[in-house]
Amino acid sequence: MKKYIVSSFLALSLTMGTLYAEDTTSCTNSEAIEFIGAVNTLNDASDLSFTLVQNSKDLLALSESLLAAGSNANSEYIEAMLKLSDDIGDMAERILEMADKILIMADKIGDMADRIVETQKIQSENVKLTQDNLLKAQANFNQALENLGD
Repeated sequence: MKKYIVSSFLALSLTMGTLYAEDTTSCTNSEAIEFIGAVNTLNDASDLSFTLVQNSKDLLALSESLLAAGSNANSEYIEAMLKLSDDIGDMAERILEMADKILIMADKIGDMADRIVETQKIQSENVKLTQDNLLKAQANFNQALENLGD
């Protein structure tokens, strides 16, 4: 905060001195305020620049530590991880093939279910016709028995 106040007073002093030295009638408060705003913006940019440099140093240190850790990695461990990745890929392929087979089987089951429904409809019609025929035959036999008894 001190830095901003000192730089603002310095900027104001320089501005006022420069403006009064050139032409005292051209100095306005708005010009001084604009100049102070520009100095504050310059201070903010300077702070951001410093933060950026610090962050880049930290990133460089992190990358160097990762590089050092990677060079010490066990080659057998890396080979095992790569083999495991290949095996997982093969297993995923087999699962997809099995999923395709399951979908085909589901379609066949759906077709079979449709056939069963059609068969049930036909059988229901046949049962109804058989029942109607038996009732008519029973009525005919009853009529025949009544005619014999007369």
